[in-house]
Amino acid sequence: MVKAVGTRPSVGAEFLRGWRPLTAATIGIGVGVASLPFYTFGLFIPELEAEFGWSRSSLSSILLIGSLINVLLTPVVGAIIDRYGVRVPSVVSLLALGAAFLLLAEVGPAFSNFLLLMVAMYVLALASSPVSFTRAVNERFDRARGIALGIALAGAGLVAFFAPQVLGGQIAENWRGGYRTLGIVVLVGAVLVGVLMPNSRRLATPAARSEAAAPKILPLLRTTLFARLAVIFFLLALAIGGLTVHLVPMQRDAGVPAATAASTAGLVGIALIVGRLVVGLLVDRFFAPKIAAAVLVVTAAGLLALLFGGPGLAVAAALGLGVALGGEVDVMGYLIARYYDMAGYGRLFGVLYAIFVVGTGLSPLLISWLRSATGGYSVVLIVSVGLLAAASALLMTAPRFPARAENPAD
Repeated sequence: MVKAVGTRPSVGAEFLRGWRPLTAATIGIGVGVASLPFYTFGLFIPELEAEFGWSRSSLSSILLIGSLINVLLTPVVGAIIDRYGVRVPSVVSLLALGAAFLLLAEVGPAFSNFLLLMVAMYVLALASSPVSFTRAVNERFDRARGIALGIALAGAGLVAFFAPQVLGGQIAENWRGGYRTLGIVVLVGAVLVGVLMPNSRRLATPAARSEAAAPKILPLLRTTLFARLAVIFFLLALAIGGLTVHLVPMQRDAGVPAATAASTAGLVGIALIVGRLVVGLLVDRFFAPKIAAAVLVVTAAGLLALLFGGPGLAVAAALGLGVALGGEVDVMGYLIARYYDMAGYGRLFGVLYAIFVVGTGLSPLLISWLRSATGGYSVVLIVSVGLLAAASALLMTAPRFPARAENPAD
């Protein structure tokens, strides 16, 4: 069905009409399952290890399990969001996440119980991920879509920066109280999202829900366009996903003091927030794939500076990694919304996001293997620059956006 193209509202009008879902999305992404558990889990590891004797490797494996759950179930969550809208699934997931944190505060010495509770948390809370909330933003913003996505996704950056500072001391003194605090924060977030998030415009009636189920997603997944996007974000994840984890060890191997290395790594969080906002502004004004390609070139330059200049230029690498991490989900959601019809957004974004998560999960392991095989991080940095160059080249040759966001040409 061909859609009539009307007059698009101004940027100011979009923010005036869309501030409620934008605020809800920013809160939801910040306290959701993709942010708060990830950025706070490391704070609990020493305390759980000390009290129960659980090994650090066993505790770290939980994050890998969470990534696998994300890969397997995100496309399913996307289909649910496409059919029923964002509000109800996301609020239910946030309530489940808050309850899980409160239950974690009561956990005993059996690691199996802790593991089962964490698995249940990842499964039940998955609709509080960017797959849900970026749809709410994309539905209501067009001219200002990029900056709106950047604002919403900056919620995760704020959590990454502030959560360790605010909760670090409390968790070190009383980790059970830390989990209770997280549970209350998430439950308050669930209430705010429920109040602020409107029902989906496109899925407000049973007829609209039936229409949303109509688009055939599998043929779209087989197009060269989607294959291009999948390769781009997989290469990007492989290139930078593990470097963020290895940035501190890389500096420590070069003799940098622990405090200095940690301070440098902290710049990633600041650059992440700035990157999301700046990239969001730019993609609203210029062709988004070329902006994304330019960001990857900046990131590659930062890695080359570290490679040839040594740890003294680790700041350049940290800033480059932060900018790339800041823009990736922003650009991912933006491209899906521009190239495809919104009726299938959740499923398409869910598949692409799952592919990105696979690359992010593989990257630290591959980097560790390369370091062991070569005796250092030089080859790692060279390979990462090559992957970024390949992803940038694919972005530079991306097709123009279709006039109507229906089925893109193959």
